[in-house]
Amino acid sequence: MREDIAKLLSPARKAKLHESIVAQIKDLIHSKKLVVEDKLPSERELASLFGVSRVVVRESIQSLEQAGMIEIRTGPAGGAFVVRNLYKPLFHAASEMFHGGELTLQYFYEARRAIESAIVRLAVEKATPEDLKRLRDLNEFLLSQLDDRVMLRKNNSTFHLAIGEIAGNPLLSLMLKSILELLDVVLPNSVQSEEYIRNTYQRHESIVEAMAKRDVALCVDLIAFDTEHTTKLKT
Repeated sequence: MREDIAKLLSPARKAKLHESIVAQIKDLIHSKKLVVEDKLPSERELASLFGVSRVVVRESIQSLEQAGMIEIRTGPAGGAFVVRNLYKPLFHAASEMFHGGELTLQYFYEARRAIESAIVRLAVEKATPEDLKRLRDLNEFLLSQLDDRVMLRKNNSTFHLAIGEIAGNPLLSLMLKSILELLDVVLPNSVQSEEYIRNTYQRHESIVEAMAKRDVALCVDLIAFDTEHTTKLKT
């Protein structure tokens, strides 16, 4: 924990204590007085600094966690840490809609295809040689962990998120991150065979080659073809 964090906090207003604490911590994050990986004081210390009960502090931290700005970690070095998972509100909303029967898998597939098509259109125009090398390196890494099914899904997502970073639109990247994590939730036991992974590798290679040629139309077709394979995963 940074020792100067305590100096940035002041007692919460009597009215709407929970909202006051959340707003204060958000302001510190937005102003970069608190940055990613900063550890907040303990629950007991925060209660003393804000002049409120630990119940109010706990409620405030939970709200910030739901907003994707704080992450609770367990263990000896655990605590409340500043993160930047701002896709979380969209993730939670869509997850609730899915479990409530308002969304089907088809809606997720359609949304992903639409978002990634928009992303790759931007990325193909902006990609530098360094960007293309990074994509190729990420794709090569996909084949290095064929026996680790958890890492395979993560590595595949990392490749697609990297294209989002190249596109340079934070809102599109936020939506893509949310969709990819949601698919992990709604398809938790999907099986990716070695053949599936090797075919994924080839599809990724084709996308990078088309980006290198600045062929927008081909990139859109290839990304649509690649995302379509998600629908073929077996559970």
